[in-house]
Amino acid sequence: MASEVATPPWMPSEQLALQQGLSRVRLIDALVGGKDHYGVDREIARAVCEALPDGADAAKRLFVEDRLFQVRVCEMLLRRTQVRKFVVCGADQWAVDGDPLHERIQRVNSDAVVIYVETEPVIFSHALGVYDTAINSGNSVVRVVEADFYDPDFLRRLYAETHLSFYRSEPLALLHCATLPFVPHGTGRTAQDITAGLIDTLPDGSFLALTHLCAPEDPDDAEAALRAGNQLEARGLGTRPFLPQKDIEALFGDLPLVVPHALTDNRVPVPCPEWYPPGPFRQRVATDRFNLAGVAHKGRPWPLA
Repeated sequence: MASEVATPPWMPSEQLALQQGLSRVRLIDALVGGKDHYGVDREIARAVCEALPDGADAAKRLFVEDRLFQVRVCEMLLRRTQVRKFVVCGADQWAVDGDPLHERIQRVNSDAVVIYVETEPVIFSHALGVYDTAINSGNSVVRVVEADFYDPDFLRRLYAETHLSFYRSEPLALLHCATLPFVPHGTGRTAQDITAGLIDTLPDGSFLALTHLCAPEDPDDAEAALRAGNQLEARGLGTRPFLPQKDIEALFGDLPLVVPHALTDNRVPVPCPEWYPPGPFRQRVATDRFNLAGVAHKGRPWPLA
């Protein structure tokens, strides 16, 4: 049966996709119901959905809520801190709401600078042509850089790029969201290796926001996470895609976490919808516990943490 999903203009052919290898961005696009992916991505997405409780709806919600968490973090930092530079791992291609993250950021503060870092060449080329204000004239500053955000030293390499006007002394917000579960096979790195190197590089006053797929403590949920993770690992999309909560907490090293919402004093990662929700808590969904989020601060204690 012919696919009902349109092939996007920046992805020439299914055969090319197989040559390039599987893609984190295309997989997430398939999970959230987008159009910028191939049949091979839908096949993996179906396998993941079948492993998780509540199937496709649950998998879509995990990544939609991940995106909404990123938006809330950026808006909060712009309103409550001096941070005006955002380094975003992943070039924001998801078909979640059709509203690029840099536009959400710059509607709050037009002087904010957004630097997208992308590892996948095809995604980088597309984002460069659409988002980068060095190529597309615009009043706000958005840059797109091709770099390996799974390299613990990638921030140091960004500092060496003089065209970015990116300085070691300036605090920034680093967003590593919906990325760390997909550390490629063969790198020899773990998610904790990556964040440890980045934390060392962050200037004082900076914030680290990250999410990671979680294997909950409940035995049935842990088994579901194992099945979904095995589907991803078998295709080279991640090493330990689902981590226990204690291992996700360890990704922040010794950095103090920002309290996740007004109803708790516990500084721990929480399901994405529970990190400072825009209004009263909505009905909790069981599968929310499969993706945890947190924000940490480096340097002097943050008075609003």
